[in-house]
Amino acid sequence: MDSLGRSLANHEEILESQQTILKLGEIQMLKTGILSLATLIMALAAASLAQTNAPSGTSASPLNIPSDMGIVAKLQTDVDASKLQVGDKVQAQTIRDLKRGHDVLLKKGSTLIGKVTKVEAYAPGTPSSVAIVFDQVTPAGGQLATLNVTIQALAPAPGVQTDSLQDGRGMAQTNINSAVGGNKDLGNGGELLSTSVGVYGMNGVSLASAASGGKQYSFIKSANGNVNIKAGSQVVFKAAEQ
Repeated sequence: MDSLGRSLANHEEILESQQTILKLGEIQMLKTGILSLATLIMALAAASLAQTNAPSGTSASPLNIPSDMGIVAKLQTDVDASKLQVGDKVQAQTIRDLKRGHDVLLKKGSTLIGKVTKVEAYAPGTPSSVAIVFDQVTPAGGQLATLNVTIQALAPAPGVQTDSLQDGRGMAQTNINSAVGGNKDLGNGGELLSTSVGVYGMNGVSLASAASGGKQYSFIKSANGNVNIKAGSQVVFKAAEQ
């Protein structure tokens, strides 16, 4: 009996040892799983942070538009010097396809994106001015791309009564004081053409442009009060000379 009892006792000790080993194994597996999960979370967080901190436009491809072609669009954003701040976005949407022969370079409905770089309010003797850099575009049905354009012409929305041509400024100039004559041709309904240059029907408003640091700056100026160009107004963009 003593021998049998000792045998049973030894068997129980073996079972307890095995159970202990199993528990330790489970604990170790749990720790390993927790560490793996923590590592995965940290990796995902690092990837997300890298995407957040990546320079804007890094993955965007350039869209090359010939400098002899005008992009006809309408403003989607008010350009109001009394409300705009540096860094605000200004957007315009193309109203027709831009074609070279049978090739469509930029579809109707594409969105050009600009950023305000300077705002000056009107004061007696000092015109109001808004400077914008248009350097991004989201083609209709496509991915964000970069481009380099300036404003070549401005006019109210079609159907709005227009005045004679106001002082238009050259868009391919590096000196903002360089002026060129305007093209008075408009469509039958008062629509700007891709070849239109200058400002139509906006008394006291003028355009200018300048290049600096590889960027093209468009300046809208008003001698009669704050710059206030309404959404829906027509705009023609011109690509920078290559």
